[in-house]
Amino acid sequence: MNKKLFVLSIPTLLSPYIAIFTLAVVFLSTKVKLFEAIMESIFQNDGLLLIAALVIYFLLTFALCIATFFISTFKFCDALSAAKNAMLIKLIQIPAYVVIFVLGVVMTIAIWTIPFTIALFWIDCLCLFLTSLPVISSIICAVRHGTMKFQEVIWVIILQFVFCADVVAAIIYYKRLKEATLNADQMLADQ
Repeated sequence: MNKKLFVLSIPTLLSPYIAIFTLAVVFLSTKVKLFEAIMESIFQNDGLLLIAALVIYFLLTFALCIATFFISTFKFCDALSAAKNAMLIKLIQIPAYVVIFVLGVVMTIAIWTIPFTIALFWIDCLCLFLTSLPVISSIICAVRHGTMKFQEVIWVIILQFVFCADVVAAIIYYKRLKEATLNADQMLADQ
């Protein structure tokens, strides 16, 4: 695993958790002292300032993710490391997606919370896109180096933009890429 690429992926990894934390601060600031202190001392009890901070975080994360995509695709180009990083990120984010889904469903009960449901959906979509880029980077590298054929992995690219299926596809892709890499290394050793 490429530790530098994983470190660059930490903001992407944390993005759904940051969204949940922001939502908790908004809704629980009158009930939890820590959240109340955060709202008072950092955001001066201004919810819009908190939302602006979340938007800025996501914009910076998006820019970092795009930069990491190009770096991992064209500079490092280690398909197996990129696939492993992406798989780990997707697996670590599962609890956040479950919480966001449950909150989104619960928030459809009241009309005044429906905008939060819509915001959570778009946050999920953004997080799905951000975690799909390392898989796509890995696929580009694997195809370019001849480890995998494009026809073998086109389904992985398509499933990267489908909730839940992206995680399963990332795991299967990583396992197949690992086998293909081991087979390619074995063939080189035999020659």
